[in-house]
Amino acid sequence: MRGVTLSVWFAVAMSVSTVAPVLASQSKDSATEVSRAYRTKTGKTIIVSETHPVGRSLSTIEIRTTGFEHNFHEIYEDRDPISDVFVADLDGNGFDEIYIVTKSAGSGSYGSVLGFASNKDKSLSMIHFPEIREGDAHFQGYRGHDTFKIEGQKLVRIFPVYNKGDTNGNPTGGRRKLVYGLVPGEAMWQLKVEESDVPMGQGRLLDCIAENEAKISRRCLDALKETGLK
Repeated sequence: MRGVTLSVWFAVAMSVSTVAPVLASQSKDSATEVSRAYRTKTGKTIIVSETHPVGRSLSTIEIRTTGFEHNFHEIYEDRDPISDVFVADLDGNGFDEIYIVTKSAGSGSYGSVLGFASNKDKSLSMIHFPEIREGDAHFQGYRGHDTFKIEGQKLVRIFPVYNKGDTNGNPTGGRRKLVYGLVPGEAMWQLKVEESDVPMGQGRLLDCIAENEAKISRRCLDALKETGLK
């Protein structure tokens, strides 16, 4: 038993819910646990617990269920802190998923999603959330500061777009919206970008030309000038 009494707050979430982290107590113990229970529309319970055993910038996240035919219990260490939790049925199969949004500490606030899908309430399985890959047009000018929300049966990600020379506090490229749908994969469910407001090209060709101008022939540069693009 710990010397400090831990207070536990349980919030019941129906259909779609958003819950921001709240400290369970004012204890000086950085490992203080915050635990919340989320009830699905079919009456099953998913319990999400978070502790900070090595400081506030990293979390240990525990997921466990009750009421499923085969209950789930897993612990994920060294994760970014939880910022939001959503319960929603994005694939419309009648069984809710749970989406745990995490954000890195510091000025970037880079977001990610730890998601789990119900296998018709028999068990719970992890949902694959794609990593950001270099050269991905969806993330041109991305430096974090993500916001996630549920719109209809989609997971929406919004973030500011930075142009070259922008400071962290002053992005000038507007905001970008990515819409993720939940689709079956070969090994697991996946969140996949289905819609994006990235304009065609997004200036990437001209950026590439500017960076490699010394390697481009004079004839090509003259042709670009004639088009008004250079």
